[in-house]
Amino acid sequence: MFKAQYLPIKKKLTMIIMTSTLLAVVLLSSVFIALEYVSQRNNIIKEFSTTSKVISTRSHAAILFNDTATLQENVDSLILHDDVEATCLYNEADDILAHFNKNKEYKHSNSTIISGCPDHPSRNLNHFDERYYQVSEPIVVDGEPNGVLYIRVSLASLNSHLTTYVIAAGVFSLLIILTVFIISSFLQNYITTPLMLLKDTANQISKKKDYSLRATKESHDEIGDLVDTFNTMLSTIQEQDHVIREDAEGLEIKVHERTKELAMANKELEAFSYSVSHDLRAPLRAIDGFSKALLEDYGPELDQTAHDYLKRVRGASQKMGILISSLLQLSRVTRKELKDTHFDLTDMVTHVVQQLQQEDPSRVVDVKIQPEMHIMADPQLMEVALDNLIGNAWKYTKYEEQPKIEIGYYVENGHTIYFIKDNGAGFDEKYAKNLFTAFQRLHSPEQFDGTGIGLATVYRIMHRHHGDIWAKSTLEEGATFYFTLYDERPSPDEEISYRSGNNPDLPRQSN
Repeated sequence: MFKAQYLPIKKKLTMIIMTSTLLAVVLLSSVFIALEYVSQRNNIIKEFSTTSKVISTRSHAAILFNDTATLQENVDSLILHDDVEATCLYNEADDILAHFNKNKEYKHSNSTIISGCPDHPSRNLNHFDERYYQVSEPIVVDGEPNGVLYIRVSLASLNSHLTTYVIAAGVFSLLIILTVFIISSFLQNYITTPLMLLKDTANQISKKKDYSLRATKESHDEIGDLVDTFNTMLSTIQEQDHVIREDAEGLEIKVHERTKELAMANKELEAFSYSVSHDLRAPLRAIDGFSKALLEDYGPELDQTAHDYLKRVRGASQKMGILISSLLQLSRVTRKELKDTHFDLTDMVTHVVQQLQQEDPSRVVDVKIQPEMHIMADPQLMEVALDNLIGNAWKYTKYEEQPKIEIGYYVENGHTIYFIKDNGAGFDEKYAKNLFTAFQRLHSPEQFDGTGIGLATVYRIMHRHHGDIWAKSTLEEGATFYFTLYDERPSPDEEISYRSGNNPDLPRQSN
């Protein structure tokens, strides 16, 4: 299919000019031909209306005295007229008194009239058809009709004249179109040449990335204004490019410096982790061990207050040890290199639930695990996340008479969403924004023990997988935690700017 938008501007201009010219010439020629046709018809009507009146008037006396010789003489006066094909003169009874016919056979009303005269002509005939013009004039003497004069005129001359006129108009139109084409081909260079120069300059700038080039101004019209604007834009781009190059060089230096600082910070973090795992744990073990020894060796000699103090010391040191282990786990989760593997999540969930049941065999919990759950993730990090999420569900259902936990997934808007649902204590959703922040807890330690680091660790694991995690809950009616992992991992820049919970494309599960 022809599409004009793909044509070069030069051809478009030519097409517009020639189309406009052709329409104008055709319209003008049609008007002239129509006017000429109407004019010729009017001339014929005027001429033969007058002629018929003259012959009719001259025939008054001859028709009263039935002088057929004079009537034939009047009729024969039209023989010399090339376009008059037949003339007939009738009395009132439509009897032919005089006539002549150059065309011996003339068809009228589907019947052949040898004389060329109709049998009963109309008294007021003034009619054009494809071949003839027919006119009749009544012969009236002293107010009484005595006959009628009928004239049939051939339109061959008119048609020939119009044909010649059409041919002349066509030749004239072709000459005009050819002249316009030659002139437009020359004049349109004034429009296309500046545009082509502008296009060539733009192509050179695009290929060479040289913003010092400038387009040449060929005219002082709108195209000249366009060239000025284009050059001004190039000047602005050149200045901005210079600034960007300077900033890029400075940024490269800053990135190099920050990279070195980050490397030093990572080393300090590793040193801190080593210090925490060795230097801090050792004193805590000593405190706990000596407190236990005091209770075992000198318990009978100590009063109840001393026993209480020592138990508190042991509880605090053990809790501190758990907190240090949680912090170390959070640090490892952040720094660990991801190793994505496609594995069966159902098996991992089942293993985590079995460990919880072994640690607390006295509890009976109704756990439902959806079969054939598969995921692409780092297995070690995902096991840590599931251990925290399922462990929370196990912990917060301990006061329920019939504790229930459900682990499964569903697909919504092309995303696979996994969930861990329980019927435990739940939480007030107005505090949900603090749920994944370290050391933030929504329940008191007397109700449920914990460090407040587990969900922060889960959040970082999902963040490392460029996924999301969120929760829905009603106080005393349980909670549901949802998480999803993106199949397509973003670039490092996107990873830095990522914030969980701020993705508008991510679906949310309603209560």
